[in-house]
Amino acid sequence: MHRRQFLKTAACVASAPYLSLIAGNDASAEESLPAWKLGWRSVDVDSFAPMSLTVDGEIPPDVMGTLYRNGPAKLERAGVRYQHWFDGDGMIQQFTIRPDSVVHRGKFIATAKYAEEQAAGRFLYSGAGTELPNSRPGRNNDSGNVANTSLLPLNGELLALWEGCSAYRVDPDTLQTLGRKDWSEELQHMPFSAHPLVDSDGTVWNVGSASFAGSSGALFVYRINAAGNVVASQLIKTPFAGYLHSFTMSERYLIFYIGPHVFERGGSTFVNSFRWQPNRGSRLVVVDKDDLSTQRWFEAPSGFVFHCANAYERERRIIAHLSLYEDAGILDTAMFGLLDTSADAATHYPQFPRAELATLELDLTGGRVDVCSSGELLEFPGTSPRGGYGEKPIYGTGHAPGELPTYSNAVVRVDPSSGNVSRAVFPDKHMVEEPLLVNGHGNDWLVGTFLDFGRKQTGVYVLNADDLDAGPVAVARMNRALPLGFHGCFVGA
Repeated sequence: MHRRQFLKTAACVASAPYLSLIAGNDASAEESLPAWKLGWRSVDVDSFAPMSLTVDGEIPPDVMGTLYRNGPAKLERAGVRYQHWFDGDGMIQQFTIRPDSVVHRGKFIATAKYAEEQAAGRFLYSGAGTELPNSRPGRNNDSGNVANTSLLPLNGELLALWEGCSAYRVDPDTLQTLGRKDWSEELQHMPFSAHPLVDSDGTVWNVGSASFAGSSGALFVYRINAAGNVVASQLIKTPFAGYLHSFTMSERYLIFYIGPHVFERGGSTFVNSFRWQPNRGSRLVVVDKDDLSTQRWFEAPSGFVFHCANAYERERRIIAHLSLYEDAGILDTAMFGLLDTSADAATHYPQFPRAELATLELDLTGGRVDVCSSGELLEFPGTSPRGGYGEKPIYGTGHAPGELPTYSNAVVRVDPSSGNVSRAVFPDKHMVEEPLLVNGHGNDWLVGTFLDFGRKQTGVYVLNADDLDAGPVAVARMNRALPLGFHGCFVGA
């Protein structure tokens, strides 16, 4: 079978106009803070009042709207600090973008857990990766819901998502929490991934991964219409209780990658209950969109995946792009290291795992899976929904050529058809978060946030998706530093 080869190219670093636009004049002689000390600090207020950002450059008309971000922000209470990045309570950051202004506001998502702990003034529940002494037992999956991972615009609301249980409904304008989203009485407290996918007709697909269910785990697939109603669902038993965070889809199929990070009962926390078992290999299950009960399983070499880019069909093959780790160290070790405030915390950094953009080709006739790595370090991958399914450029966070800091300092574009790689490299002391693609009337744009931990400022960047080497066309920054988050969404004006 043909295995597509990616060509690595050395991208140009930022031009002089780019540097003046985003870096400004940093006159501080102070040593820069370690990334974990500012990017993973805890927010002590319930909400951030509106604050205007200073805008340099010209914001394209296509980008008028609202950028939302979600992430763990309550990491400490009463002198107790969570140990794992997954554990912090979710806070929505809202950036309202207008022709001559960008305004930020933020607010914690008022989950039942957050409300209880606000009233008590201390953490009451252990986290996914943190065991607290004398913590309250959970009544159901939602007892520990922190709603801290992603956001889905649906039927005039925002859904704040966490993979272990229910979504929370949020008003997109005021950021007030409207309550838990219950799809039906039967589906209350069910796992619901933070990475739903929206089809061209408005159908929302999602999965709940229940690695703790039964002896070998299970997946629960949701089909949701544009009005926010579950119209079909399917329980799929898995061959082993492997970890699954997200999935991808092609024209006709949903594709789920289950790595051999296996849940074993008896761990002190959910994260600590998993064991890396590479000899099992990975499994992929392909599910027919028209008939969720029609499934086909594939075997693949061992690997660990958080995020998928896209997939499409070519003859009797499915081609899927995803960010592939060699093992589960990112979940098991690195995310503990980021929150570690001890003097030797930096020893976690040299071993910080990185994902490479990889292509999987699933042969629907012969049942074979071929895996080809691009060699390009890339996380938080995404692509354009424009034009339906097919081979398209992939965007994500990465690094400057020859550099390998703990954090991402570049936005990367990989063209699978040519192998060309381009990137927008940010200045020193900048950590770059997930780029979101906005389809324009002419150009497409990438919009995202960054943290300048040297100047203690968070900002918004806008890049021409087809010309990353030129750097951002606009940058807005504020005198407020937000903790780093996971995922977000953009809603046009």
